[in-house]
Amino acid sequence: MPFKWKSKGRTNYSPDDLKSAVIEVVNENKALRTTAKKYNVDKMTLRRYVLKYKTDKETSFTPNFVTSQIFSCHEESLLVEYLLTSANLHYGLTPKQTRKFAYEFGQANNKKLPENWKKNECASYDWLKGFMSRYPQLSLRSPEATSLGRATAFNRHNVQEFYKNLSNLLERETFGPESVYNLDETGVTTAHKPQKIIARKGQKQISKSTSAERGTLVTVCCAINAVGNSVPPFFIFPRVRMQDYMIQGAPSGSIAVTHESGWMTADNFVKYLDHFIKHAKCSNENKCILVLDNHESHISPKALDKCKLNGIHLLTLPPHTSHRLQPLDVSVFGPFKRYYNEQADAWMVSHPGQTISLKNIPELVGLAYVRAFSPSNITKGFSTTGIYPFNPHLFEDLDFAGAEVTNRPYEELRENSEKELDRDDPIAQPGTSISQQETTPPPGTSLCQQKSTSNPIETFLQDSTTIQSTSSVSFKTPEEVRPYPKAQPRLKKGGRKPGRTRILTDTPEKEAIEAEYKMREGKKRMKTKVEMAKRKISSETGENNHFEKLNAESTESQPKRKVLDRNAKTEKRVFGDSDSEDEKDPFSDADDDDDAACIY
Repeated sequence: MPFKWKSKGRTNYSPDDLKSAVIEVVNENKALRTTAKKYNVDKMTLRRYVLKYKTDKETSFTPNFVTSQIFSCHEESLLVEYLLTSANLHYGLTPKQTRKFAYEFGQANNKKLPENWKKNECASYDWLKGFMSRYPQLSLRSPEATSLGRATAFNRHNVQEFYKNLSNLLERETFGPESVYNLDETGVTTAHKPQKIIARKGQKQISKSTSAERGTLVTVCCAINAVGNSVPPFFIFPRVRMQDYMIQGAPSGSIAVTHESGWMTADNFVKYLDHFIKHAKCSNENKCILVLDNHESHISPKALDKCKLNGIHLLTLPPHTSHRLQPLDVSVFGPFKRYYNEQADAWMVSHPGQTISLKNIPELVGLAYVRAFSPSNITKGFSTTGIYPFNPHLFEDLDFAGAEVTNRPYEELRENSEKELDRDDPIAQPGTSISQQETTPPPGTSLCQQKSTSNPIETFLQDSTTIQSTSSVSFKTPEEVRPYPKAQPRLKKGGRKPGRTRILTDTPEKEAIEAEYKMREGKKRMKTKVEMAKRKISSETGENNHFEKLNAESTESQPKRKVLDRNAKTEKRVFGDSDSEDEKDPFSDADDDDDAACIY
């Protein structure tokens, strides 16, 4: 069966002509061939309708060329809504899963299914192609891998808390676009990702030379502002000593530091702040906002003190939300990595037989940096995230659909709330708490539990319930056949304390961070002392055991040597090998009589 059926174009007659031809044949006994030629109707079609008219006078003469579909238009629209909602929840169905689900949906509603559906227990590929062609809003897409942490953390509560802190900073003073910065690190390696090439069609394996399977990573720290400018990059090389090649070919104003791991550390971040202050020209008279993530290297007392003295307000993003709220991740780092791979690929082509080393990294970064860090890309990143121009209502309920899967209250809190409801008056009384929950939901509440009807997922769920109640009892909606994914309720509240968005340079937050840092350093010192004491005790115990072992070995080996020597001397005496009979017997002492038995 072809994927797209082409019409044959044989319907050149109207229903009235067909009816007139049938009546003329039946009532006037005209010949089929002559009448069919007269009205331009197919002879076999006319014969079929004549037989039907003789049996039933109420026969419809309107031709029906539509192929009978397995699902009605309404049922297919429910399938479309289910597929779109599942994709928004980050649990979309693959073509194979969609065919399997269509079979289950048809079987649950007692549909007349083809035999090949029943045999394979899934819908045919032709049905899927036809279904996709009937609904152009559906398309086969390659999803971007999104961790469960990112899908969970990007919820309305966390995002609104970030915008609340940003609004608090913007209301304190007048910050222009040149004073709003974003900072983040990215990594470049000596082993690049090769670009697509033209090769033989049908060949399964196509190879392209790279420097290594796993290259050496160099960290590049970048900062941009909302006006479209950028601070020169800051390189961190996995080396111990500085070399001249580390900034050779890099963008103007770049600096480099070293660390054994090649990653950002608290000490290197303090050095970067000096670099940032030099180019951003921020001070207590010209303050700025620096948006960054919650990495441990960014949160140290030295860094906070330097920011406080130079008028830098540090605002952290909610954890696992940088893919939607950080301008560098949204519109800059993607093109930067692509341009870097292009430059590395071109370098490999122009230098056959050579590999990219750390000496080539600054030059390749410099060529890609100019193209990626353009004013259009930078300003687009700030507007897309709602940071500047400030837009706290940028994201809709559909953007937070991924968090619906894990948005569930703790079991203990649910039980307590049920007990409180049992103690209260059974008559519901409106209060202010409901409106507060609607406007600012806590982290554990679900958006589906709110009264807002703007959520398309909730609207679809309500529509499904309405359809089920109004239709027949036997009809099952797609959600009833396969419910939407939902995580199990939390059994207890515990584990590691989750991070949050904060203004690090505010006095309460700064003091809390310093106290936590001191406590952490105290624990480290105590742990070091305990380890040193254990090491000392183990070394002393090892030395004592070593001496005891040596003494035991010497004590055990000395009598054996005496016995062997005595046996050797005895053999000499027995066989008369001694040179003199008057020679003193070394075993004649009384103390050694018990060492060996007499052989005489």
